[in-house]
Amino acid sequence: MNLKYLFCIFLLIILRGTSYSQESLSSNINIIDRLIDESLTSLNNKFLILGKDNFYEVILDDGKPESTYLTESLRRKFFDYKLIFNEESDSIDYKLVISAPVFNVRYKRIFTDKILGTKKVEREVTVTYNVELTDKKNSAVVYNQNFDRKFKDSFDLDKLNFVEDRRYTFSHSGLPEENTLNQILFPAIIITASAAAIILFFIIRSK
Repeated sequence: MNLKYLFCIFLLIILRGTSYSQESLSSNINIIDRLIDESLTSLNNKFLILGKDNFYEVILDDGKPESTYLTESLRRKFFDYKLIFNEESDSIDYKLVISAPVFNVRYKRIFTDKILGTKKVEREVTVTYNVELTDKKNSAVVYNQNFDRKFKDSFDLDKLNFVEDRRYTFSHSGLPEENTLNQILFPAIIITASAAAIILFFIIRSK
């Protein structure tokens, strides 16, 4: 295999890698939704056992945007159950208390992809909260869970507006400062490598 074919394969790998990373990118709120849905799987299993004929009183921390968002997630997930939110009723069979909800997005560092030369952001998304389900008749705890899960990945810096949703304060965060190595050395290496690739391309064509 000559240098011309090697060069073409190298370009193809870079282009395919760039295309794949763009297509698979998830927004912060999508990741939070995924983690919430994952957290509700075991609760859903418990609800299936208890049945849809029961009335469930749902109590969440008031005044927190995470509580409001969780309320909507519960309404969607358990739309066919008899959920009563933050209201007293004589018909209640079980009480579901969700406390200390925290959704957090953290950008840990900015770095440069050594192959593509693209500036990227290392991301960490966290969803935590506590769940306790009790029998209203005897106050016995029938289910409890302390959910704490993190999702980590990275995305292109120029996709920041896509990954964030300004409607929700917990879906965005401040960017960290770039270190000197990332600002100066890596861009210089990429420029040099790109120039060498261009020169090599024209050398191959001239032959």
